[in-house]
Amino acid sequence: MSAGSDDEAREWSAAFATASTDGMEAYEEALVGPMFTPWGEYLLDALTVTQGERLLDVATGPGTVARLASARVGPAGHVLATDLSAAMLAVAEAKGNVADGSPIEYRLSPAVPLAAPAASFDVACCQHGLQFFPDRQGALAEMRRALRPGGRMGLAVWAGVETCPPFAALRDAIGEVMGLDAAERYARGPWGLHAPRALADMVTAAGFGEVSVDETARPVRFEGGAAQLDRSLAASGLAVEIGALNSDMRAALGSAVADKLRSLTDRSGAVTSHLTSQIALAVAH
Repeated sequence: MSAGSDDEAREWSAAFATASTDGMEAYEEALVGPMFTPWGEYLLDALTVTQGERLLDVATGPGTVARLASARVGPAGHVLATDLSAAMLAVAEAKGNVADGSPIEYRLSPAVPLAAPAASFDVACCQHGLQFFPDRQGALAEMRRALRPGGRMGLAVWAGVETCPPFAALRDAIGEVMGLDAAERYARGPWGLHAPRALADMVTAAGFGEVSVDETARPVRFEGGAAQLDRSLAASGLAVEIGALNSDMRAALGSAVADKLRSLTDRSGAVTSHLTSQIALAVAH
């Protein structure tokens, strides 16, 4: 785990909590399709989510995993989706119901304390959110509290930024234009909890058993190429700083992004690579 990662986690968490309309749109447009939908499907597959189950989705954002889960648990199941951003929850709710899916209840709540009833869920999951929580241990304990005995918990937590080449390229572009401090703060946000042993220990300490943490690399394709990844910066912990750049500096950053991504860009202009995540699974004892 990178030194100072708690500070960057708070910076990104605050950015999500107070995201502008542009930031939310950037998250949805640039990241949900190529990244969070397929990783959400992978996490739910790993948890073997089935019809009729009750599922808790922590840090739901725009409801990506909640909607995927709703389709899996069906009308007899139920999904409670929490997030600390009212704006993100509004985006999720505006998408409406999932056809032939379960009801989804969206609830404004931080991870600690979690506004979820005790011993009420068969499954709890958090996709790429734990690294942003100021109290990670407390968040895991809250998920354990919400699960019934024998309930399953699943986490997806990004591995190091070097194992996610498109975002390593963004880091390098930021470093070239905005300096190494900004680049390091960017990298220590989503990718600042690359510590499989520490992650397993945290999950165990929260009262879980049968704990496993595996690293998995999966392909990713950004059809919009460098511009799509550049757009994602509006949803990052550096969004305010990047938005404050003058026009020349912002243009230089866009050019640097395209240059750093050139080796991953195919003839169609799409960026094709892979992303690596730690998948933690456990059972509530």
